Amino acid sequence: MKRQGWLWTEEFIWHKKTCFPGKWPNRFRDAWERLLQFNKRKKFNMYQNEVMVPVGNWIDTRMKNLSDKDRRRNNSRTGSGLGKNLSQWIGRNFVYPTNVLNLSPETANKSHSAVFPIELPTWFIKLFTKPGDIVLDPFLGSGTTSVSAFILERNSIGIEILENYYKLAINNINRIRNK
Repeated sequence: MKRQGWLWTEEFIWHKKTCFPGKWPNRFRDAWERLLQFNKRKKFNMYQNEVMVPVGNWIDTRMKNLSDKDRRRNNSRTGSGLGKNLSQWIGRNFVYPTNVLNLSPETANKSHSAVFPIELPTWFIKLFTKPGDIVLDPFLGSGTTSVSAFILERNSIGIEILENYYKLAINNINRIRNK
């Protein structure tokens, strides 16, 4: 991919929080999958505000007892330039998520061998596109990504080499379009 001009940008983990037990005698169950992000340019669109998550109740107790050190920038000892100022969290209800997506693998679509929940492509479509943009799915499968794109008012192009999966995807997409 590097020779073709793609730049590795980020690695995400899909944690399958309700994964099925393993079916192999010499392996554990598959509780996660790697999702790799590549771009053709160093500067690309990323809409982090679209995927913010609730802070959680922990912030109430943590922010009550801030030390002086917590109230100013605490520079990293490694000199990386990264540091923290915990007082910036006061009053915030939403934050940027981590690169670990905790989603159940359960899906209503049982007609494909490698289905994933619609929340998975929905998260990425929200993060990297705006309404009217085009979403390309080079492995269309059952059409989950295209269904998500349609719901989010994006255009979608899908590529599928197996005719039975192509027909399944068309049925799934049309079912949503006709609602």
